Amino acid sequence: MSRRRQVPTDILADIPELEENQQFARVLGTRGKNVHEVQFKNGEEILVNLPPKFRSLVWVKRGSYVIIQPAEEEDKTKVSGDIVAILFPDHIKQYKQQGIWPFEDQFSSSTNNSSGGVADDDGSDEDESQSDDDLFVNNNRIVIEETDSESESEEESDEEEEK
Repeated sequence: MSRRRQVPTDILADIPELEENQQFARVLGTRGKNVHEVQFKNGEEILVNLPPKFRSLVWVKRGSYVIIQPAEEEDKTKVSGDIVAILFPDHIKQYKQQGIWPFEDQFSSSTNNSSGGVADDDGSDEDESQSDDDLFVNNNRIVIEETDSESESEEESDEEEEK
């Protein structure tokens, strides 16, 4: 099997090991031409390049995590490193078990928001009523409104029977 065919299975199955000078980073956004802006745990932001082996195989989204290899020598460009690996939730769980994952708080809050996590119990009744107003309404369907006329007619017939 050629190396090109092995890359997709390597990306998904193998858990990349953190080598010397490599760091975990969170993707803040893309700047175009396979250049991404990332932020380290200490708040430092740099631009990194996505190597050709990842292009058209994996899409790097804002908020995802990657392993960065900083550039060894200073270039005249603003890009100061390369993406070595793109991390998936399975990889992150493995790093948490090993105790080397630096983004404890950020990862847990982002996964709860993206996966539709359970909301807090504080004021949940108010949140539910407000969230109903924000729901998408399909204007291409006829809305059938139920009236209370059926229940009213039953009540009237009950009252007439009592008299």
